[in-house]
Parts: sequence; structure tokens; C-alpha cells
Amino acid sequence: MKCRYAIGVAALSLCLGAVMAQAQYYSYLPEGAGPTFRLGVGPSFFQDGQITQFSTPGVAPTGPVPSKVDYDTGLAFDAALGWAFNQYAALDFETGFIGAKINNVPGYLSDNSRLYNVPFMVNATLSYPIPRTNIIPYVGAGVGGADMVFDTDNFQDSAGINGVVGSENDVVFAGQIFAGVRFALSRHLMLDVGYKYFATEDPTFTYPPDNFNVGFKGARTHSVLFGLTFDF
Repeated sequence: MKCRYAIGVAALSLCLGAVMAQAQYYSYLPEGAGPTFRLGVGPSFFQDGQITQFSTPGVAPTGPVPSKVDYDTGLAFDAALGWAFNQYAALDFETGFIGAKINNVPGYLSDNSRLYNVPFMVNATLSYPIPRTNIIPYVGAGVGGADMVFDTDNFQDSAGINGVVGSENDVVFAGQIFAGVRFALSRHLMLDVGYKYFATEDPTFTYPPDNFNVGFKGARTHSVLFGLTFDF
């Protein structure tokens, strides 16, 4: 019994020591410094794009190039893990999803065709907590890349000469800017309402077996995001 008691006291002492060490560590950091995690979701509005390629290499396209691409309203979701240096400056790594269904492309027939972006971005954010309020405006920018996916049940020229089915991807450079307002709900939890502009390089999706290329003008999206930010 005494042995069990001694082991329990030792374990409790170790736990308390770890907690005190962590508290002491954070006490040396500036106010607001520490790890952060955020989530956001909302509608995404794609600017009109273009078909830039629709052929095998060295062969003339069988559909009109360029041709305007009209998108339905899409969906954006993001998640990020980062570090706040103080109340005003932070860095984070973000990934997520931005996608929409193609509504219409003159000169082509489209059956359930969609364009998806899976970004991987490094962001810098500047915030300004308004004194004596729970309101925190912020602005930021990010650079990185996006794994773009074109997925279709059938996408072909209107004459039915050439077409593609299935999914292909292309990894391209991407960048974004964003701004919004956070509302502190508690010491470690904030409600976030923001706007994000996201843009990519032009992707090309190559379909086997003939290396048939379907090229698009890079995505240009405007997203309104609602989310939560946690700090620790």
C-alpha cells in the first residue's frame, strides 16, 4: 500500500512539474504568443475562366480555344495550424478545399464537370485588437501551391470528336490575400468572419492514353468564410 502511495505521489509530482514548467515557459512569451489553430467554411465565387487547351500535342483543337468557362457557386473550406508571435503578427500553414461545378462552356458539352483546388499555403497575418473591445480586425497574405483536380463524367467538344472522362490533376503555384474580423468569445476562442481572394497558375490536365491535354486559365476565386480560431 505504501509503495502504491509513493508511486502515486511521484506521478502526481511529475505531472504538476510538467504543468508548472509549461506555465513558466509561456510566462516568458509576449502577450498573445503561442500556437493557433483555425477552421473556416463558406461559399466561393469563381471568376469566369477559359479553356486554353483541348487537344493532343501537335494537333489542332477540335473545340474552340479559348472559350469562356462559367462556374456555379462553389464551396471553400480551410484549416490552418500556426504560431502567433504576439497579439499582432502570426504565421501559419494552411490547407483545405476550394471547388465548383462548371456550368457552361460554349462549344463544349459538359456532364457533371468540376474543378477542385487543394491548396498548401504559408500565410502571414497582421492583427490589431481594438482596445476595450472583443473585436480584432486582421489582414494577411499567403504563397504556396495548389493540387488542382479536373473531374468529369464527360467533357467533349460539341461535335463529339474528342472528349475526356474521369479525374486528372496538376500541381501549380498559388497565392492569396485575405482580410476579416475576429470576435473574442473567450480567452482562447474567437469567431471569425473573413474574405479571401485565391489565384493559381494555369493548370493542364493530361489524359491517357494519348496524352490529351485539357487546359484551363488559372482559378480566380472570391470566398466568404465563417470559422473559429483557437489559441493555446
